[in-house]
Amino acid sequence: MTAVDHRSATAAPEYLSYWAKSSSGDEHPELSADLHVDAAVVGGGIIGVTAALALAGAGLDVALVEARQIGSGASGYNTAKVSSLHALTYSKLVSSYDDEVARAYGQMNEAGLAAVRELAAEHSIECDLREKPNYTYAAGAQGRDSIREEAEVAARLGLPAAFEDDLPELPVAVGGAVRFERQAEFHPLKYLHALAGAARDAGVRVHERTRIVSLDQGEPCELRTERGARLRARHVIVATHLPIFDRGLYFARTHPERSYVILAALRDSVPQGMYLSDESPAHSLRAVSSPAGELLMVGGESHKAGQADSSERYRSLEEWTRERFSVVSVEHRWATQDNIPNDTLPMIGRLWPFSDRILTATGMRKWGLAMGTAAGRILADRISARPNPWADTFDPMRLHPAAGGPSFIKENADDGARFFMDRLRRRGDVEDLAPGQGAVLGSGLGQRAVYRDEAGTLHELSARCTHLGCIVSFNDAERTWDCPCHGSRFALDGEVIEGPAVRPLPPR
Repeated sequence: MTAVDHRSATAAPEYLSYWAKSSSGDEHPELSADLHVDAAVVGGGIIGVTAALALAGAGLDVALVEARQIGSGASGYNTAKVSSLHALTYSKLVSSYDDEVARAYGQMNEAGLAAVRELAAEHSIECDLREKPNYTYAAGAQGRDSIREEAEVAARLGLPAAFEDDLPELPVAVGGAVRFERQAEFHPLKYLHALAGAARDAGVRVHERTRIVSLDQGEPCELRTERGARLRARHVIVATHLPIFDRGLYFARTHPERSYVILAALRDSVPQGMYLSDESPAHSLRAVSSPAGELLMVGGESHKAGQADSSERYRSLEEWTRERFSVVSVEHRWATQDNIPNDTLPMIGRLWPFSDRILTATGMRKWGLAMGTAAGRILADRISARPNPWADTFDPMRLHPAAGGPSFIKENADDGARFFMDRLRRRGDVEDLAPGQGAVLGSGLGQRAVYRDEAGTLHELSARCTHLGCIVSFNDAERTWDCPCHGSRFALDGEVIEGPAVRPLPPR
């Protein structure tokens, strides 16, 4: 682990996760020549690496390809809680569905939590894995009844739930809390880098810096990289957070949310449990061990991707923290992105109705560590023709119009409005851009994403997202171009950071 950089409060922020700063895994070569395997896994996050390792254990010849580096997406930018307690999920699932669906959701997440423990022990992974209780608490007395109901429903479903009146280690009054026993926290990239190494040692061909841009469902399936190499496989798993090659309309069945994280040094002791408030926006808390001592992690300020001032969200998160804790300094800042399914259930299985050999997993609802681990094993079981007790419940081809319809209509109406209205907005002039600033300029089909670098040089790209053509917006904190419709993100030079887009923004 590298030393923590304790910068002054006035230093320019660096938006790189503590996990990425403190863990560098082995480098894996780019796929530069054609390859034929039994199974290809696209995406080097928790789902993809877990699935690849499980498939290799079942005797398949497996290739794992990642567009950037292992864990460079949401798996390396999160709060690293491995838990089956997800806010007030169980009472809502029982209300929208029934006990059977809610129980399956809980059991799957508990199985994912157990699998993380098992894999860490089996492969001797040192990843700061610590067993902790996890709490969802009411930020005021008005939430007490909902909290109590959640505890009662979860306990009835067989989960390790209990209701508590108070949380003495938090410096705030609470209206009660749900407590789940034997949950966990860890360093996600220490874990994932080691797991990728275990997969490689088991025979998986791991390739980084290998972006897949096309997929042909033939006999076998053929994937093509942006540099022209062909990867052929009988089975394919698309584990790219939101699926690229979106033939199942996942972009319309989910919406992307961006959330923010800070790590703060405190004068007082750091709370040792894992906590999530029921307020809106919710706030997440946990302790993080560092070479300089324990830091307090605070997450929150969620919003739909591409539709808020990111710098303001970081400021709001820091203000919330300083109002409640004795903050000495904020040491790290970063953001992450998650896909929220309209019907609240993750999607794990076929990419589209006619794709028994092409599978995917998405919609982890900000809880992709335990759930993603379980999802990776469900996909591997399907390819290996092994039964899995949760596969049918979370099959992406399900239809739950009563549960998902209102969210589907709301989010897609918002996307449609952004698609058309952003083309009619009045834009500023290039002379208004200061060094380090970016903005969308021009009008109609000629809109340009323009950034002025610190030397004053202008960099101009097309402002149309290469996924479905929405107009991107400038992320003033992380200096990226973000799509406000479906969450694709691009670097200042147009390179794809996050899909569903697979093509860069072209220069203008």
